[in-house]
Amino acid sequence: MSAASAIVSGMTEDTTVTEAAMVAVKELLETAERYGIGLSFEPDGEGWSVGYMRGMGGGDLSSAYDLETAAKAAMRPLDNLHESLSEDPTSL
Repeated sequence: MSAASAIVSGMTEDTTVTEAAMVAVKELLETAERYGIGLSFEPDGEGWSVGYMRGMGGGDLSSAYDLETAAKAAMRPLDNLHESLSEDPTSL
């Protein structure tokens, strides 16, 4: 295995995650931490799902065939969620 990938244990099989996916996940995690929002990354039968958690609420941000795409696609909904929480912190 090269330094540009990692093995992640999925629900039924191991999945290779590229360096680009790890960078996208890191950026998403850093943004979520700044916003005070927790994230979940779940492998499913079709790819990956990214969700959020805050207090007692949560939901989906994105899902895609690969982790890199799912993480990148989750950034805009995460930004939108932060914006709506900034306007009304009880909106969850």
